[in-house]
Parts: sequence; structure tokens; C-alpha cells
Amino acid sequence: MHADLISQRLERLLSEPLESVRDRQANTLERLIGSLDGPLVLFGASHLGRRALALLKELGCPPCAFLDNNPALWGQSIESVPVFSPAQFVAQYTGELPAVICTIWSGHIHDCMADRLMPLQQLGFQRIALFGHLAWRYPAQLLPHYCMDLPEHVLEETEAIRRAFALLDDQPSRQLFVDHIEWRLHLNHDLLPVSSARQIYFDASFSTHFADEVVFDLGAFNGDTAEGYLASGRSFREYHCFEPVARNFAALQATLARLALPGLYAHRLAVGDRRGEVLIEAGNGPSSRVGMGDERVPMTTLDDLAAQGTRPTFIKIDIEGFEPQCLAGGRKLISEHQPLIAVSVYHEQNHLWRIALQLHNYNGAYRFRLCPHVSDGWDLVLYAVPADRVPAISSCEP
Repeated sequence: MHADLISQRLERLLSEPLESVRDRQANTLERLIGSLDGPLVLFGASHLGRRALALLKELGCPPCAFLDNNPALWGQSIESVPVFSPAQFVAQYTGELPAVICTIWSGHIHDCMADRLMPLQQLGFQRIALFGHLAWRYPAQLLPHYCMDLPEHVLEETEAIRRAFALLDDQPSRQLFVDHIEWRLHLNHDLLPVSSARQIYFDASFSTHFADEVVFDLGAFNGDTAEGYLASGRSFREYHCFEPVARNFAALQATLARLALPGLYAHRLAVGDRRGEVLIEAGNGPSSRVGMGDERVPMTTLDDLAAQGTRPTFIKIDIEGFEPQCLAGGRKLISEHQPLIAVSVYHEQNHLWRIALQLHNYNGAYRFRLCPHVSDGWDLVLYAVPADRVPAISSCEP
């Protein structure tokens, strides 16, 4: 799409009257499936399905069944609600098929929403809504959920969105940015591209190699990112992994011991906007959030780490929504030394634009690109690259 057309599309989206947006978020669910009082099934019996189940029970509208593609769940019950395969359910149901709320939306799944819904439509289900439509209708109970939040909040930040859009360095990134703005406003999953074939964080299309790279891997989990770095063929002088959750940290140490390479280091630390201690969730695996939970861990800042003599040239950040606080704790480092930064911008609705503006405020010389590394909006990464490290040919297109 031509650059002017992308800009015009963004302006049309941001110019929608607030009353229109509020009508959509309040009434889309009923427009798609009718009243919740009628027969209803939930498609997806994992985390979001159970959250939807709890809400529907609270409202006095429990679903008559779960549908799920996992054979291990068929024949079981979840809080007295039976689980069927979609085909099994249709075969035993009499009368008009019930409405469906699709509660499958996860960063661990690489297919697209259209791929999930098509088999339901082929089986005869005609009234289908998404978890997001239910969440729009009952935001106090269900929102925010990662980058899904009320559309009206987008219109509260139109000027910030325009400024962030202007910072993006290439047309695919601008197209992707506007697609995400429209998704936040309309929940049209067809707009969101499938995952890029490019390697997350370290693909040569995002940044040039540097032989003496000092990498800070924030949110190192079990060492999978470090293994990805090594698989990319990039050199390094030091690679520092930061993982605060005890169970994840033990797995990280085991990975680094197996790799047995000089210059690999593991630190059980959170990295944020202050020194001290912070709570962190202990049981959410790679999705453990900082600032809440049942495990207390030490926390430091990027600026403190750099002041101690270890100054990164490449920072990867995926820390479950704590990214702005982490960057705030590195303002001096970023403003004075401009390390290359690959940061996740999908954990909250406004991170898409606020993080780019935050980095630009700290150092105005960055070149910004976006790339999706999982389908349906997950693992969306912003690459803030110094001008001298931008590859000769660089694009986030697949």
C-alpha cells in the first residue's frame, strides 16, 4: 500500500466518533450471537475458556458445552460443563446449533483466527463471536488482556499514535502499525499477518552483526533466546541472561551449562526502574509478570548495570509488560550510548506506540521497525536500531 494511503487510513481510523466506538464495544457481542440467554458453547477449553466460563456462570448464562480440538479433553467435564470435539457435538445435538464464543487466542498457537473458525462454519455454526467481543461487553471482569483492551482507549491517545507512526522507518512497519490500530478498534483478526519467517530478535534483516557484541537478554526464561542467538551465527564477547523466576532460572543455568561456552552468564535479577526488591509470579512459565505474584526477587536497572562496567551493545527485552519500567531504568545508557534494542510491544494495548515514543525521547537517532513473530498479534517486536547498524536491505516483510 502506498505511503499516503496508509497515512490516510490511519487518519480515518483515528477520526471515528467516540460514540460510534462505544456503541461497537457495547453491542457487537449481541449483534453477532444474540442474547446470552440462548444456548451457547465455548470453543476452547483452556485459560480464556475458563475465564469466560466463570463470567457466564456469574451472569447466570452457563454454556451448554465446551468445544475443543484436543482429543485428550473429549469426554471430560470442566466445572460440570462437558467437552466435545466440534464434530461430536454437532452429531449429538438436535435443533438449531447454539451460538459460539471462540476463546482461543494465545501466543502459543501459530495458526490464524480464520483457520480456527472455518471448520465451525463448515459444520453449520452460524452465530460466532470472539472472546474479545465478550471482553468488550464485560470489561471490568475481562480487560485488559495483553494488547486487548477497550477500543475507546485508543482514541484517548490519537496524537501519541500519530507521532509514533511517523517514527517508523519502512513501509511494511507502517502498514503493520496501522493494521494493529485497526485491530484494537475493530477486532478484525484477518488484518493481523501470520508470523514472519524471520528469526525473532537476531535476524540479519533487522541489524548488522558486531563481533564484540555485549548482549543483555532480559526475560531469558530457560535459555531458549540464547540458543536462538547462537543459531543466528552472530558473534559475541559477553552474553548476559537475566531471569528472576527461580524455576526458570534453574532451567536457564542448565541450558548454559550444556552449551558450555565462554562469555555466557546467568543472573537471577529483575531489571526495572529502581534498585531493590520486587514481586514476580512464580507459576506462569515464560509469562511470569513482574510487580505481582508470590516470589520476591532482587531488582536492578540498566543504568546501574552499565555503571558497574558491563555496558550492553544489544538489549533484548521481553518481560511481560514491564518493558517501559525497564527502559526508564536505562535512560542514561540509552541516551548516551544508543545500544541496539529489540523490545516486545504486545503486552499492553498502548505499548505499540508508547514504547517507540519513550525510546525516541531518550535518543532521537534510532531507526524503528516492527515485525510479527507469532500470528494473531503475539510476539510483536519493535527494533530500535542505530543508523550505523541498519542493514543495507532491511524489511519486516516475510
